[in-house]
Amino acid sequence: MKKNTGCGNNGHSGSCDVSRTKTVDCFTRSFAPIADIQNVPVYDIPVVLAEVELQADVEADIKLPTPAREIKWIRKNVSLKQCKAIPSIQNPGYVKLFVTGVVHKNIQYVEECSGYITDFSTDIDFSCNQQVKVFNTPLEFPSRKSSVDERRFLDKTGHGADHTTGGSRTFEFYNDPIDCKLIFSEVNDLDLFKEFNRFGQFEKITEKMEITLFFKLLQNQQFNPKFVQPPKKGACNLPWPAQKVQPQATAREKFVEKIQGMYRIR
Repeated sequence: MKKNTGCGNNGHSGSCDVSRTKTVDCFTRSFAPIADIQNVPVYDIPVVLAEVELQADVEADIKLPTPAREIKWIRKNVSLKQCKAIPSIQNPGYVKLFVTGVVHKNIQYVEECSGYITDFSTDIDFSCNQQVKVFNTPLEFPSRKSSVDERRFLDKTGHGADHTTGGSRTFEFYNDPIDCKLIFSEVNDLDLFKEFNRFGQFEKITEKMEITLFFKLLQNQQFNPKFVQPPKKGACNLPWPAQKVQPQATAREKFVEKIQGMYRIR
């Protein structure tokens, strides 16, 4: 075994201890996928937990590199840096959502009444932590990694535990994360021009933005396609794939059918 060189302990740098493996024995078993009706196959597919609309009200100050007389063009793009969701313990049926995003603005302006256009880009960060209701249950199983379930043995005297032999049982579930898929974004803003000089130029823009995001929360789950009930009939009746939908006859087809019926009667 190599000598411990610190692994970050006591301010030292270097590699951690490396132990020499003596032997490894491996055994395997295979199991059919668990399903309700069919034996195999089943699907492991992204399941939509909820479709979410999130609104964020953001106020930010933009400092221009040079004084501007007039804004010619502002282009905006929204992107997400982080979108994480964890099932809530206190409120089953909900997830805690942590969203961090950026509004990238490309501003083009002129400094004088005539001349070249100045191009300037800036990023405006926003962050939201929200509780969101989900309509399909996310699957999550806890793990136990500390030595809580210990394995102890009786010593040779039969009066206590054997301190020379021991063990423990730990386990881990590797859960599929809840992912976000951004579908739509909208920025509704108000620009306030400030810090004017005596030449009528301004150097600061105060942004007041209403940012709307629409995205899906997805998690990979094992899905049984045969254990699906047809949708109930409602105001909007959609054809179920197992049903044959007869096309509606046109006025001419109805007229031809009527005439043919008259001839068949004769």
